Amino acid sequence: MYDDTLEVRHAAESLLYRYATCLDDGPLEHWPRCFTDAGQYRLIPRENLVQNVPVALMHCTSRNQLEECVTTLLRSHATVPYACRHLYTNVQVEAPRGGRTSVRANYAVYHTVEEGEVDLLSMGRLEARVLLEPMPLFERMDVIYEMCRLSGLKVYPL
Repeated sequence: MYDDTLEVRHAAESLLYRYATCLDDGPLEHWPRCFTDAGQYRLIPRENLVQNVPVALMHCTSRNQLEECVTTLLRSHATVPYACRHLYTNVQVEAPRGGRTSVRANYAVYHTVEEGEVDLLSMGRLEARVLLEPMPLFERMDVIYEMCRLSGLKVYPL
């Protein structure tokens, strides 16, 4: 089904934008649905990646762990209303191989509080592997942040 390069690009970008919509507009409970059952998610400081230090701020190795992460976040939800917006640039989608493709993009996440104040919450790049069939889902998502401002003690997926 995904033989055409443009079709693969569209499928991968649509998955990326669905992922962002779950984080920005919710429901957050749908975010893990962007991953395969064995899907992995890592939130990694760029310094750790460069220095080959195997420590991630968040590391989930299955959709079940992603769902547990969401449950924990929803239980400890802050009382201050806010909104996040994920912006992606320089999205690169490789030609498919073996029913999979790789995606790389730069990102910025902005955080807006009710009073209208806007802050840059995080910026960096993501590197992902997408399983294309039967429907596109992330097998792996590495979010490599160069800057990240965390709210309190919560670690929020980016």
